[in-house]
Amino acid sequence: MITMHQSVTRTAWLCAALAGAAFAQPIAKFQTHEVATGLRGGYQVVIADINQDGKPDLVTVASNLTEVAWFENPGWQKHVIVSDIRQPINLAVVKADKTGVVIALATDFSPNAKQSIGTVMILESTGDVTQPFKRTDIDKLPTSHRLRMLNGLVVNAPLTDADAVAPDYHGKTPLVFYKPGEWKRQLITDADDGVVHCIYPVDWDGDGKQQMLTASFQGVFLLRQQKDGKWERTKLAAGSPDAWPKSGASDVAVGRLRNERFLATIEPWHGNVVAVYTKENGEWRRNVIDTSLADGHTLLTANLDGTDRDVIIAGYRQRGASLNLYRFDGKQWVKSLLDEGGMPAAGCAVGDLNGDGRPDIACIGTATATLKWYENLGTK
Repeated sequence: MITMHQSVTRTAWLCAALAGAAFAQPIAKFQTHEVATGLRGGYQVVIADINQDGKPDLVTVASNLTEVAWFENPGWQKHVIVSDIRQPINLAVVKADKTGVVIALATDFSPNAKQSIGTVMILESTGDVTQPFKRTDIDKLPTSHRLRMLNGLVVNAPLTDADAVAPDYHGKTPLVFYKPGEWKRQLITDADDGVVHCIYPVDWDGDGKQQMLTASFQGVFLLRQQKDGKWERTKLAAGSPDAWPKSGASDVAVGRLRNERFLATIEPWHGNVVAVYTKENGEWRRNVIDTSLADGHTLLTANLDGTDRDVIIAGYRQRGASLNLYRFDGKQWVKSLLDEGGMPAAGCAVGDLNGDGRPDIACIGTATATLKWYENLGTK
């Protein structure tokens, strides 16, 4: 259900859908392309120019495979980066330039902390990027789950504390980083409690440096590194008001409507809700815009239409398995389906894959084991 309020009637939903057909602003059209199949347990896709030919490639993580690979744009030839691994869960491209490619990868994952080794490894190209990379293990941190780059640092966000037990998962969930070259674990904070599902680097302060948002059972937090190296942690939003462990947020992204910033979330953990937060009188006001997701798992914002309004992209893995787009029409958020029933998206990424100046979308599906990219055809 789509509205700027907490709930709407079926009639209001139909009105919203009709409003979407008559947007005052243009809406981009998309063409679907299948890149690969057989990616069992498809979990993450990252856009990066691995071979430095000026064409962004796709790097994938599929948790039920024993390898990680990249697919070469534009023919999408597959190249194995590393093999003989177990339960890969997330990667970050540390660098990709003329001097080589370095990737951080987390493997040996389980949501059960007692069964999760949480191996973190560094993969380095050795000349020919189409050949397997050199592997160096740098850490073992149970439930290592999200790897992201932040101001040249590799941030690792485990899912839970090492002693956490379902369903409450209480414990001091650590957030750490590694400085390239040293690769020694350093603590950012262990103030979070319960599941931390998302970390989101963003230039929040507009100072040319990245800050970081986290989404967890405790809600959405902003983390800033101070001049003395310490980290300041500020709560922005509580997320789902339901009782623990259905509280908080699962994913968060930042978008803009003209000159105003908004937060988009999936709530609660692997939840059914898409919510939008806008700032009013110094507080982030929560508006539920959809309650139909089943196992929501990926969330992005992007200027898909070439307007002054970002679009929310949300994917979910269970019943319905569709990729949703949400556009603000000036009064309310209107949903459309980009890939109805065809993409149980665990991870998506946005980038210009064909060099036409328009942002495209790449997604990897868990149940379908597929990798697709959605070509932005523009608004004409």
